[in-house]
Amino acid sequence: MSRSNVDPDRSLSAVAARRLRDARATGDYETLVDAIPFARFLGLRIIDEGEVRRYVMPYRDAHIGNATKPALHGGTVAGVLELAMQLETLISQTQPRLPDPVDFTIDYWRSAGPADCHVAARVIRVGRAVAQVQAECWQDDRARPVAFARCGFVMRAAELDGL
Repeated sequence: MSRSNVDPDRSLSAVAARRLRDARATGDYETLVDAIPFARFLGLRIIDEGEVRRYVMPYRDAHIGNATKPALHGGTVAGVLELAMQLETLISQTQPRLPDPVDFTIDYWRSAGPADCHVAARVIRVGRAVAQVQAECWQDDRARPVAFARCGFVMRAAELDGL
């Protein structure tokens, strides 16, 4: 199988590393979200609550997958969970490294209705080459989660020339 169409260097660019450093310093993660087209589509917001961050996907009609219930499309729920885990891993590291997902598991517990989704992500372990992260998604009540997810990431080095 030819890999000619795959970029062998999936490292974090110097521009992205600089953007990440600035976001960490100011606590303003909007530029990180703006750099990810799917995160922009979901309307993802990162709310810094001191030692923890909460990721919010505001409700939009475009996120509905089943209009008869109505219920959010499972892909939007999975997408916000994966993005939250990836961003949490990216933001929480002292060295800028790109978390590249290699294993993603989601457990849906109930349908997500037409409301904002909130996600809390927690980095379980980060090593030299891999990271393990978990997250939970809820809507109105954190005690009634919509879904749980786990993800394994390969950690790619950053290009830090000129930083």
